[in-house]
Amino acid sequence: MKKDIKKYKKEWFIDLKPEILPISVYIIRKSLLAAVAELKPKLNGKVLDLACGIMPYKEFLMSDKIENYVGIDLEPSEYHHDVKPDFYWNGMEIPLEDSSVDFVLATEFLEHYFDTATILEEIKRVLKPGGIFFFTVPGIWPLHEEPYDYHRFTPFALEEHFKRAQYTSSVIKPLGGFYYHFALSIALFFEFRFSKKYRNIMKPFVSVFANFLIKKDNKSQQLPFKNGQMYSGLYGFATK
Repeated sequence: MKKDIKKYKKEWFIDLKPEILPISVYIIRKSLLAAVAELKPKLNGKVLDLACGIMPYKEFLMSDKIENYVGIDLEPSEYHHDVKPDFYWNGMEIPLEDSSVDFVLATEFLEHYFDTATILEEIKRVLKPGGIFFFTVPGIWPLHEEPYDYHRFTPFALEEHFKRAQYTSSVIKPLGGFYYHFALSIALFFEFRFSKKYRNIMKPFVSVFANFLIKKDNKSQQLPFKNGQMYSGLYGFATK
């Protein structure tokens, strides 16, 4: 699996290298790819990539076990250039039949949907019995895609949402723990509060320190979630 990730990094958006990307984006993408790697061996059957953008994970996730990989997104946007979704949706009703997919993948999506209960019901509708919803949500990130940035979830809020939507079970994990949170906080402060001149000078040093913190991070120590903990974001699996 680590070999697969290393190979895929070269083609994911642009090279997953801190010298090319903003440090904060590198940190986020690194944690997201690790979470998606955990999803990969579970996938089979028909997979729905909801709010898919340019479907950055499709090539990494594809295997002989996947019968069909479907991308759905809003009408053409800044994301859709060379890559087009298979279907467009209105942001409310997924244009698929009931119980028609085995997996739904939605990364960094739920925070943009104000009515969490409604979208979880709609995702559950298209999942087959026993189907799995894989999600990621940010914990620390600036306001973005305004005004459509509504939520920063706690694991307890997500767990309660899944219970109320009557998913049979859910597993929620941190994308990164305390050190990851600190690394991302430093990177964001550096990028949003330093002038371009100082960013160019300081970036190599900030990058080295951020990577040092990431290597010290042990997100497994965050489980079970309890008072006093901090996380960079959340991901997990909810079963219909």
